[in-house]
Amino acid sequence: HYEQQKQQHKKQHVIITTTTATTTIIIIIIIGIIIITTNLIVTISIINIITVVVVITIVTIVTIITIVTIIINIIIIVTIINVTIIIITIIIVTIITIITIIIIVTIIIIITSTTIIIVVIIIVTIIVTIIVVITIVTIITIIIVVIVTINIVTIIVVVVIIVIIIPLPSFLS
Repeated sequence: HYEQQKQQHKKQHVIITTTTATTTIIIIIIIGIIIITTNLIVTISIINIITVVVVITIVTIVTIITIVTIIINIIIIVTIINVTIIIITIIIVTIITIITIIIIVTIIIIITSTTIIIVVIIIVTIIVTIIVVITIVTIITIIIVVIVTINIVTIIVVVVIIVIIIPLPSFLS
């Protein structure tokens, strides 16, 4: 009888130990799963936040660049208008100068009859005015070309940024 009771006790002990062990293992597994899940959630949230920040930054950069380009364009248009006005003024001034020179020269011719000197003076003044006009026009053209090139480069850069950088976050995620 006593032996039977001892056996029973042993059985109970084994059952209790097994149950405790199993329960502990299950609890550990559950805790592990919870930890892994929270880590995943945290990681995903961080990645999402980073993506959002990156997208916002890119959008603001692109907006700023666009605004800058627009401003540059406005400045260029204004410059071109100014340059045109300058060119027109120069042309008008030259025409007036040439006319005045011709008038003065004609008057001189009428007064004196040293025609050869007068002709030389006329030719020299015309050549000088032509050279001055050509130089000014060349300088202005160069300025316009430089401005236009800068503008085109800016536009290309903006386009490249829009095409390459904006899709990056979606590629990364």
